[in-house]
Amino acid sequence: MSIAAAYALQATDARIRPDFRCVLPIAAHVDMLPTEMSAPRTHYQNHLLLTAMIATWGGSFVVAKLAMQEVAPFALVATRFLLGSLCVLPFFLRTPRAHRAETLGPGILAGMLLAVPYFLQMYGVRETTASMGGFVTGLTVLLVALGGAVFFGTRLGVRSVTGILLGLAGILTICTTGDLDPDGVQVNTRRGILLQVGAAVGFAAHILLLSHYGKRLASAPFTFWQLALTGAAATLATAFISGVSADGQPVDWSLTLLLQLGYMGVLATGLAIGVQAHVQPKIRPTHVALLFALQPLFAALAGWIFLDDQLGTIQWIGGGLIIAAVVIAASDQA
Repeated sequence: MSIAAAYALQATDARIRPDFRCVLPIAAHVDMLPTEMSAPRTHYQNHLLLTAMIATWGGSFVVAKLAMQEVAPFALVATRFLLGSLCVLPFFLRTPRAHRAETLGPGILAGMLLAVPYFLQMYGVRETTASMGGFVTGLTVLLVALGGAVFFGTRLGVRSVTGILLGLAGILTICTTGDLDPDGVQVNTRRGILLQVGAAVGFAAHILLLSHYGKRLASAPFTFWQLALTGAAATLATAFISGVSADGQPVDWSLTLLLQLGYMGVLATGLAIGVQAHVQPKIRPTHVALLFALQPLFAALAGWIFLDDQLGTIQWIGGGLIIAAVVIAASDQA
């Protein structure tokens, strides 16, 4: 799961409130980078670029599980977000100091709300397959729609309500898991699933907070403070709680591990934020929501290819219900 995947509010804002929009990282300052391209050439390029980023986020579940064979979850989150903040740093430095100062407080608050779900997700995915993690994270879009109704008084249409109910049915179905690996070890524990449900709730809360602040704050420094604080909090947790190693043994800083950390920090965070900020505002919200529904499928495909993930029939049904819920909610024109 990436930070940008949590910004799926863009996929539902057109349905839940005319003036309710999520400002993506750097989106308010998208003019910092060249974006002038002819419409005919970019019509499908934007879709393909966003799909590539969504595939990258889906693959991050697999990469995270592999990396956590060597490093502890807190250490992985610290590395990822510190690298991500370095990627955003050039844009941060190009903003006026006044903007940096005014975004510090809100950025710290949003960063705290971002750090907790990532901690929950990384500890949860250790006890589930990558495929399961992708399916559960798909609940975020539905929870944003529900949160918009509860906290912003937005109206939910019939399809949104149907989607939320289907998503609930999907997660309840998934929680009936009793699948075992060849050694008799349960590969999708209820605790792992519920930790990731908690992460989805946290991601949705973070998105709603961004919608509150995003309209009036400079995006680059606001994003930088969030990434930096999450990285700093994870670094402190690594130092005082978990340590760097996943098993107490010295970490093997192999090229493979370094590439995995680079994937998480540079590709799935730093680069993804920039690419998404460019292309997502140019795509219809309904299309964005449908593309985000592909993320669990990418996670499942990557898990099957690289980790030999095997989900039972019940788990596939539950995952399918969640994906269907996102698609149905995305089509709500209320």
